[in-house]
Amino acid sequence: MVKSFNKNNLDEKKQFFIDTIAKFCDKCGNPYSRSDLEIIQDTNISSIIHFSCVNCKSNHIATFFKPIGISNRMPINTDLNVEEIGKFSSMKETSVEEILDLYLYLKEQEKVVL
Repeated sequence: MVKSFNKNNLDEKKQFFIDTIAKFCDKCGNPYSRSDLEIIQDTNISSIIHFSCVNCKSNHIATFFKPIGISNRMPINTDLNVEEIGKFSSMKETSVEEILDLYLYLKEQEKVVL
């Protein structure tokens, strides 16, 4: 469940994540600002944060576990924007049956256009 934040609270949370998780881009060393962060998901247990470097355009996703104060950050290579990442992260998992149905549907098509 994604919570809404008021502007001051959101800025404070973003600054906390910069101070706690990453002050600088791992790829080019450019310092992060609050506008470089998007909080994708925030619960009582954890937060998922998207870092985007304005200098080199690299992206990272971080998970911060609140009860123990530990974070995990990893680079991501994707064509999804932040809104799409948030949308898909909150969806239920795709079942094996759904994948098989899609495979069979695509197999029947003469031409698949992306």
